[in-house]
Amino acid sequence: MKNEILKNVIDDVITILDDKKVEDIRTYHVFETSWMTDYILVATIKNSVHAKSVLTQLEQFFHKLGDNDGVYNHPRISGDAQSGWIILDANSVVIHCLDQKNRDFYNIDSLFESQGDVFYS
Repeated sequence: MKNEILKNVIDDVITILDDKKVEDIRTYHVFETSWMTDYILVATIKNSVHAKSVLTQLEQFFHKLGDNDGVYNHPRISGDAQSGWIILDANSVVIHCLDQKNRDFYNIDSLFESQGDVFYS
C-alpha cells in the first residue's frame, strides 16, 4: 500500500516539475541503500524566480496531501530561491532543485546514481 501511494506521490511531483518547466528531472529509488528516504528527485531550475515558483507549488501540493494522510503536511525546506539550491524533505521523498551552476559544481547526481534505480523525465 505504501509503495503504491508513494509512486503516486512521485508521479504527481514529476507532473508539477514538468508543468513548471523544470529541466533534467532524475528520480533515484534509494530505499535499499538509505535509511533516511525512499526516493530522491534532482532537478534543474532556471533562476531564483523560477525556484520560488517551483517551491511554492511543491509546498502547496504537500500541504494539501498532508490534509488527507497527515504524513506529508509539513515538509522541511533548506535553502532559498536566491541560493541556487533548494531541498524539500517530505520524509519518503526528498527533492533537490538546483540551478545549472550548482548542479554542475556539486555533481549531486553522482552521489545517487550508484545507490539506486534512476528514472529520467
